[in-house]
Amino acid sequence: MYIRPNFDKVLKQALYIIAIAFICGVVNNLLFARIPWFGSWSPKVLPSGITVPPSYEEGKDAPVINLSEAMTAYNSGGAIFLDARTMEDYKAGHIKGAIQLYMEEFEVEYAEVKDLLPKDALIITYCGGDECELSLFLTRNLKAEGFTNLKVFFGGWQEWVEAKLPTSTGENP
Repeated sequence: MYIRPNFDKVLKQALYIIAIAFICGVVNNLLFARIPWFGSWSPKVLPSGITVPPSYEEGKDAPVINLSEAMTAYNSGGAIFLDARTMEDYKAGHIKGAIQLYMEEFEVEYAEVKDLLPKDALIITYCGGDECELSLFLTRNLKAEGFTNLKVFFGGWQEWVEAKLPTSTGENP
């Protein structure tokens, strides 16, 4: 014989679960994530005219460069470009000579490419475009690993392709 559950009891349990989840989210945000409750979520434009995500902290994070500066570094041959996007995106197309290091899998993928990254080399990170934060987070991780000559190219893949600059497809070199 089937006994139908009491709707009031089920509703009360659901509200308890929602309340507990809300409290856990608030505590997590206060202790770890630090996502602002109020404020502008739109990208910022720096005095240099470069558009950056709202999480970028000028003076604390790695310096940003524009397309012209990225091109100059690329043409000099003295910079290492790191693509912070997924391997699927990287295989579909990336800055020619760039190394893929997906930010979300940093712990695993860094071990595979760290021998290609001299600590004193100029490293330029990029991802999909000016609203993508993966390149920013990747530079933060690299800074924690002891790298000091880091720059972020927020124009990223989108701006590079629009300028018809050298690209390639496939896996890491």
